[in-house]
Amino acid sequence: MSVLLSDMKDNSRKSSILSIILFIIIISFTYSTQNMISPNLELISNYFGFGGDSSPLGILTFVFTLVSGASLLLFGYMADKFTRKWIVFGGSVAFSIFSLFTIFIPSGFQGYVLFFLLTSINGIGFGAIIPSTFSLIGDLISQTNRSKGFSFFSIASLIGMALGLGLATVLGPLDWRFAYVAAGIAGLCISVLILMFREPSRIGKDYIGLTDQDAIEYTYRIKISDLKRIFKKKSNFWLIVNFVDTIPTGIILFLLFEYMKSYHNISADTSLIFLVFILLSTLFGTIVFGYIGDDKFRKGNKRARVMLALIGNIVPIPLIFTALIIPFEVSLGSSFLQVLSHPGVILWIVLFSAGLFVNGAVNGNWYATVVDLNLPENRGTILATSNFFDIIGKAIGPLVGAIAADAVSYVFGMMTSIFFWSAIPFFWIPVLRNIIKDMDETQKIFEERLKL
Repeated sequence: MSVLLSDMKDNSRKSSILSIILFIIIISFTYSTQNMISPNLELISNYFGFGGDSSPLGILTFVFTLVSGASLLLFGYMADKFTRKWIVFGGSVAFSIFSLFTIFIPSGFQGYVLFFLLTSINGIGFGAIIPSTFSLIGDLISQTNRSKGFSFFSIASLIGMALGLGLATVLGPLDWRFAYVAAGIAGLCISVLILMFREPSRIGKDYIGLTDQDAIEYTYRIKISDLKRIFKKKSNFWLIVNFVDTIPTGIILFLLFEYMKSYHNISADTSLIFLVFILLSTLFGTIVFGYIGDDKFRKGNKRARVMLALIGNIVPIPLIFTALIIPFEVSLGSSFLQVLSHPGVILWIVLFSAGLFVNGAVNGNWYATVVDLNLPENRGTILATSNFFDIIGKAIGPLVGAIAADAVSYVFGMMTSIFFWSAIPFFWIPVLRNIIKDMDETQKIFEERLKL
């Protein structure tokens, strides 16, 4: 019997790992199309007849993120009501098809209108995928491994970012639309794999086998009345309304390539390599601090995850600020090695990489905290609501950055990110104060329902 149970646990673990890998791939391609404009900002602007002006594309990004946010709210609630597998499948198919349609976009203002429409509709697919996969992963990972598990959920967005920027940089000189087509084809192939996925019980990994029934069906689903309980928790409230933390990265990613070109005389392909260094730093930081958060939580420090997230938002501020104002310029026609040998370049990479390595402490620990605070039938709605506010930040970022860059300079546009970054820690302090009380309240309700 013990051997059989061990085999069942091994099979369950392998199935969970494969499922999480599938979700990471889906999320990566979903995020990729959000980062395909930046490397070809001037090229796309000229394609639509705007003469290099970035504001129309900033407005397009602003509207896309708002549509995504509204979609997140709708599908987040649906994920807490219905079978999440089919929501993910539908979102993935929709995202893929509308990405493929990008190839038919003509030049000129008419093309801009069509691109505006397709991009906005694509946001609906994004809104269906994110809260549903978050809810599913919460059921596939045990409480003491949540920071690590959700660090990979966070990394998926970083992989998507790198994937989008990479495809756009490589395929952009041929035709900027090809990057969207590549993502659409990959998305359709991945959608087929979703059909093989078996939806887990909402009871989660921690309690299956500990109840009177070996695999009890968790029948609770979200109700409108739950919303009052959700927002009544102070920790939930501050985690949800903290949209400021997405504004700085929105500004930096939207303006980075033109900032590097105009201020440092560095080409887009070299800037992409630098961005890879930065993203790898964030990736490693996310994993390292995910392990640290789980280790400290396992040892009884329930505030550890929040404290790490708070530190991850404070430490990068002076590092990123210093990096942005370093006055260096490389010579035209310099090779990558020549660019890399410049002292200013080295310092820029070190400061940015160090800052975003520490900032990686936020990612997995934030998601784990959201799950710890909320009942299974509320998690999709919580993430959707949090992401809705984040969407507002992501919409504000490119818009503010584009306006500031057009009005003054790309350097000034990038520097506006520091103003917003400095406000982020004030949203985490109330969470630190209330996390234990709110977490214990949720745990008590959950265990009473399961009669443990």
